[in-house]
Amino acid sequence: MNLLFLGTSAGVPTKTRNVSGIALRESKGKGWYLIDCGEGTQHQVLHTKLSFHSLKAILITHVHGDHCYGLPGILASAGMGGRKAPLTIVAPAGIKAWLEATCEATQLVLPFALEFIASDDLPSVEFESIAVTTFRLSHRAPCYAYGFAERKVDADLNIEKLTQKGIPRGPLWGQLKQGFDVEYAGEQLKSHDYLIFKNKPRKIVIAGDNDQPDLLMDACAGAQVLVH
Repeated sequence: MNLLFLGTSAGVPTKTRNVSGIALRESKGKGWYLIDCGEGTQHQVLHTKLSFHSLKAILITHVHGDHCYGLPGILASAGMGGRKAPLTIVAPAGIKAWLEATCEATQLVLPFALEFIASDDLPSVEFESIAVTTFRLSHRAPCYAYGFAERKVDADLNIEKLTQKGIPRGPLWGQLKQGFDVEYAGEQLKSHDYLIFKNKPRKIVIAGDNDQPDLLMDACAGAQVLVH
């Protein structure tokens, strides 16, 4: 995983720092995630090699403008750029209401579907390579931290355990190695139970505004990096 800071200023931009926006890039391929997108974030993206075609999800920590005012523009530009694939948005419920009102008032029709997941429900969301967990923080508005943990890291099959279990060589072994759970003899087999990881999956926590640092203790369990 790789972090790219698109903006680190708070409240208002400065001549050298844009407001909040962080890109989290996957270890392999071009997939990436956008955490917060204050006004001007799409301009920051233009100075990178990131593409809105490979954007997997947008996650908003809270409704304040310096964390979300860039959202409609990003979606509009992604549509005008030819994006067709659905896009997941994880954000407080207020973001959905605001975005729907903005689309209606400005006649913004997107050529791709939006899947909205309310962070108020503290969801856990799994993407192909990364699992995201949500943690509640303390701020004037409902605010959240997101933990990003790798799902697929280099691993070898635990052949001894597979043999003892009587699981025959073949497609089932291949699916387990690729990280997929399988069913065998009426039993659900969890992939991670039959893998030997060469490296421990990495975890990054990205937090929104917060005035109670102790709320991040659970979020940071097992994490190597905290952005707050």
